[in-house]
Amino acid sequence: MNEDIFWQLIADSKQPSGGDSDAQVAALRERLQSLPESEIVEFDSLLHVQLDRSYHRDLWAAAYVINGGCSDDGFDYFRAWLIAQGRELFERALQDPESLVEVAEPEVELELFLYASIVAYEAKTKKKFP
Repeated sequence: MNEDIFWQLIADSKQPSGGDSDAQVAALRERLQSLPESEIVEFDSLLHVQLDRSYHRDLWAAAYVINGGCSDDGFDYFRAWLIAQGRELFERALQDPESLVEVAEPEVELELFLYASIVAYEAKTKKKFP
């Protein structure tokens, strides 16, 4: 799996969700579950690459303002929400965190997005995620 496929899976899960975060996570899990085991693991690895890329003080400050505070875990969940919004918004936010003012509502977090690949892998294989 490459980054283009990673981002396409996110876009494909977001489009039919109608803005419902839970529906997007469910759609992503379903799409991941249809992939070979190795690609589910690769998706998770790419997710962590994007989480690492977005671990910046300026973005944390934006999360703090948007969410009215931001703990360590809260910043993880905020970045998960940000990735779930898609490649374009994610890349723009990395360059200019203030661009999130246009799209973010108060308390934007998406913890379950972080576990979509793990849940999909375990449902598909009936084994623990590696």
